[in-house]
Amino acid sequence: MKFTVLEKNGKEKVIDFIPKHIINAGYTGRDQTAVQAHIDELKEKGIPAPDKTPVYFVKFGDRLTQEEKFEVLDETDHSGEAEFALFFDGDEIYVGVGSDHTDRKLEEVNIPKAKQMYPNTVSRKLWKLSDVVDHWDDITLRSWIKVNGKKTLFQEAKLTAMLDAADLIKRTKELLRSPEETDGLVLYSGTVASLFSADYSPYFETELEDPVLGRKLGESYEMTCVSSWYKGD
Repeated sequence: MKFTVLEKNGKEKVIDFIPKHIINAGYTGRDQTAVQAHIDELKEKGIPAPDKTPVYFVKFGDRLTQEEKFEVLDETDHSGEAEFALFFDGDEIYVGVGSDHTDRKLEEVNIPKAKQMYPNTVSRKLWKLSDVVDHWDDITLRSWIKVNGKKTLFQEAKLTAMLDAADLIKRTKELLRSPEETDGLVLYSGTVASLFSADYSPYFETELEDPVLGRKLGESYEMTCVSSWYKGD
């Protein structure tokens, strides 16, 4: 998988990255006390919720795509979430942006299996984590969907809303059998709250904006339902 790395000095370089393992994190709000309070409320209402947070779900290494189109089974019960993604490549860690696209119906039955249903999407361009770590909290994460055919802002929050990269990395390494062996690991951050409730959208777009260095990462994808070509019995 090829990525273009945008460096702080304005230079670019192309890297070949082989994803070996993917971990999707969840419930990664920086204020974990508030996150736990929300979970307690869900449990009181009888809504399934984890016993502790953050949560982590392993995803197969081939469930990652830069493609702008992929097929889905139907036009309901699945959706995307904007997330930053960390790519561990030797001694370097890169930052991208993408979506944890999940089958929500299957998620009610088995979350780890639901995570395998659709690919994680990711930008074709990356930043060096070392170039942005000193102003990490100034970066904004966004997503858009289409509502009645019009592109509409769906998520927007500064990264202060989530565990910072260093904390997320530390917590994740504690889960690995060999914490020092991270080459080829891809770590998705968990997401932020949406601005409104929405039904299915065939379009999803994500963005990271760095106002300090004046640059953005982004990607978008469209979904095609199998019923567009298969009518069945």
